[in-house]
Amino acid sequence: MRLVKTDVIAGLPAPAAREFLRRIRFADFDEEWALSLLSSLGAAGPHSTLLGLEDAGYIERAEYSHGSQWWWRSTTLGNALAMASFGKPITRKTADRLVAEIIERAKAYNADPTKPCFVQRLRIFGSYLDTAVDPLGDVDVELVLGQRTTDPQEILRYGTASGRSFSTFTDHLLWPGREAVLILKNRSTAINITMEDIDELTDKTKIIYSMATDETCPPPPPS
Repeated sequence: MRLVKTDVIAGLPAPAAREFLRRIRFADFDEEWALSLLSSLGAAGPHSTLLGLEDAGYIERAEYSHGSQWWWRSTTLGNALAMASFGKPITRKTADRLVAEIIERAKAYNADPTKPCFVQRLRIFGSYLDTAVDPLGDVDVELVLGQRTTDPQEILRYGTASGRSFSTFTDHLLWPGREAVLILKNRSTAINITMEDIDELTDKTKIIYSMATDETCPPPPPS
């Protein structure tokens, strides 16, 4: 997803809306906290903005509440907004090249048996699938990872060997997946990778890579 800074989303300037979705992306949140955050981001009517984000499909109510307070969570569309960029549009020719390159990087990644993860599948969704759209905002890709190992000690050793420092134990354990995303993106701001289930967002998708049909890569270990 690519935005223009002058866009308005549920009454919020696009940069503020993106910041809100980034702040609430990984955990359920209560209404009081959300209203306070929206106020700090400049929402003139925090409650109406919250409901506007719900109506637009960026957030949804959780299955529970506490007293009179509703709890909320980000949706797949909301997570896409959280990752949106404000970069310049790209031509379809450039998008085609980026798609070809990410496929080659997925093959190279899977050919390395030292990686704790493997790329199980890549699916394209969004504006790239409409050949009439040129230029495009970006290339939206769903990434499904599998694991070559689930041994936490092996995963921790792999993270330590990377030479990186991790602020939390969880960050350390999640490094192989994070590394896979960084490798596939190859620093391209025009590639938007999500690990959300995009079937909840759209039924228009295209598989561009599947390890199951990649004869150049060794099969993953049995689960």
